[in-house]
Amino acid sequence: MTEILNIGGEPVFDDRIAKIETHTYNLYANTTFKYSDEIQILIQQQDLYTLPCESFLYVEGTLTVTGAAGQADNVVLGNNFVAFMFDEIRYELDGVEIDHCRNVGITSTLKNYVTVSSDKSVILRNAGWEPHNNPNGYFNFCVPLNLLLEFCEDYKRVWQMPHVVLSEFNKLSMLRALENGRYLSMGFRSWDLYEYPLLQNTTKHSWAIKIATQLEKPRYVVFALQT
Repeated sequence: MTEILNIGGEPVFDDRIAKIETHTYNLYANTTFKYSDEIQILIQQQDLYTLPCESFLYVEGTLTVTGAAGQADNVVLGNNFVAFMFDEIRYELDGVEIDHCRNVGITSTLKNYVTVSSDKSVILRNAGWEPHNNPNGYFNFCVPLNLLLEFCEDYKRVWQMPHVVLSEFNKLSMLRALENGRYLSMGFRSWDLYEYPLLQNTTKHSWAIKIATQLEKPRYVVFALQT
């Protein structure tokens, strides 16, 4: 409350960031979407400041049911179904892997169940979390990359990446940091998933999991059972 006494203070305008623009990055024209296919979305521009934590994947398509007649009404889009489309997702910078996630659907679903609030879950319906099923089968979702990383011909997958435009003074400061060749520390938490496919019919069971020490030691553990 003491700041209200500073009647002689001058207004401060933060103009270090001139603007932020969201740009679209598409896949290669010959990309296929079958099992075991790799989908790459590349940003090849240099001298570019991006904001991956605010980026998102845009996915649209149509759900069609083939086979037994009369069963179409029983087929719906499941919770977080977009993440289950991918077996693994990786984020690389200059060919160096920064983060990755295996079994994206299971990993992100467990993490979101324990971290997403009820208010945010309503917002995330647009990302495929508890999605509304269109009677015509059409769907389109914007999935934030921070839900997947701590990043069929009728499908269209698009990466929307914010570009940060700096002021001239701060742009010069960033260029000097790059010219110095100094390593930049990136502190973040990564997700990892371990599965035990078949439990024994005993009252006790020990499950050994290999973990690292020091900086890479586990901070949180989420345990789940599925029948």
